[in-house]
Amino acid sequence: MKHRDSIIDEIHKIRERIGRAHDFDADRIALTIRQHEQEAGRPAVAVAPRRTKATSKRHRGRAAQQRDGAVGA
Repeated sequence: MKHRDSIIDEIHKIRERIGRAHDFDADRIALTIRQHEQEAGRPAVAVAPRRTKATSKRHRGRAAQQRDGAVGA
């Protein structure tokens, strides 16, 4: 028997309530979120940019680049 998590149950209830209020229309839900963000003056979720492999290589130290042959000696 699977254990019920009260936090997950609450999230599902909130998600259902928001969906029902917007007729489960993703565009309407997104519009409402953007309106709330503008009213609050900040984004609802702030996500840090992810570093790509190309970005990571560009920011490695010179010693590591020389060791790997990426930069002339």
